[in-house]
Amino acid sequence: MAVARRVITAADEAWRILGAPLGLPPAFSSPVFVRLAPASEWTRAVPFLAVVEAGGVVTVQIGGAESLPDAAIQRALTRGLLLRLAVWRHGYDERFSLPLWLEHGCVGWWRTRADAAQLDALKQATARAAPPGIAELLTWRRGEREPEARTLGAVWLYEFLRSDGSRAGEWPSFLTRLLRGDEPLAALVAAYPGRFSNSMERELWWVTGWHNLRTARALPTLEAAESRGQLEILSRFVVVVEGRETSPPLDFIITYSKEPFVAEELARRAHVLNGLLPALHPFYRNAGMSLAEILGGTELSATKRAEAGRAFERDWAAARELEDNVKAALDAWDNLSGDTKGRAVF
Repeated sequence: MAVARRVITAADEAWRILGAPLGLPPAFSSPVFVRLAPASEWTRAVPFLAVVEAGGVVTVQIGGAESLPDAAIQRALTRGLLLRLAVWRHGYDERFSLPLWLEHGCVGWWRTRADAAQLDALKQATARAAPPGIAELLTWRRGEREPEARTLGAVWLYEFLRSDGSRAGEWPSFLTRLLRGDEPLAALVAAYPGRFSNSMERELWWVTGWHNLRTARALPTLEAAESRGQLEILSRFVVVVEGRETSPPLDFIITYSKEPFVAEELARRAHVLNGLLPALHPFYRNAGMSLAEILGGTELSATKRAEAGRAFERDWAAARELEDNVKAALDAWDNLSGDTKGRAVF
């Protein structure tokens, strides 16, 4: 059960972090099934498999998850999620091969968004490295060697194409083409018009983007909605009472902090949140710190616990109000005509 909880937690995190850049729907008609096997029963040469079964059902099989590093679990879940997205958008074609660089790029995006320190580690690892060619990465086939230079380069390529393709929907267009099996270099030309006219300009475009992203002095900051989603899942507990699932308040959970399972879960969530705090959107930074005090304050008195709970509620309400007000202001701005905008700025 401890291994299952670990995988479920990772799956929830994958959906939240990868949902926006991948354009995930609110839900799929059928889930991505994950089947765990103990190491003693796993006979495959690889630690995990992701397969599309009859009817487009996607199943991820993981062997020996109890001893696998987080990166392997993340990669297994990412592969299953991408396959399910491809099936949802285009149906299943047995000739389809999931782009290897995209898998590595999504895992890297996930890790650097979930833990801000991972971005620093990525920058340090590529500080004096030359970027792999963009054609080399895009045509990287499954089954080929996976050198570190390519796996790290795939993370920067994912971020580069996503950030450079946000103006006119270039990135969603490119992703759609990839997931239906289009030839990647041709898909790049079609989805990113006007960026380059030949292979030399294409490489220059990519190298410039690589160095710009790698040298930017900033930690990844989650969007307000992403921060809200992260804190919601970390603050929400589900327990079964008389056969029915219910979500009790945080202070109720803390009263059982001496129970081994509850203590383990609180410690795990506190660890996750402490790594996430630097990346939270400013609107939700105070709420994150209040929640960290609750999750890490298992020795608090009942009075202190109640105070911490009220502080979290106040910070959460303030963050939601800020997010809603800013969204309303931006929506109103978008609805103004060009002349009205000009007068407003003046």
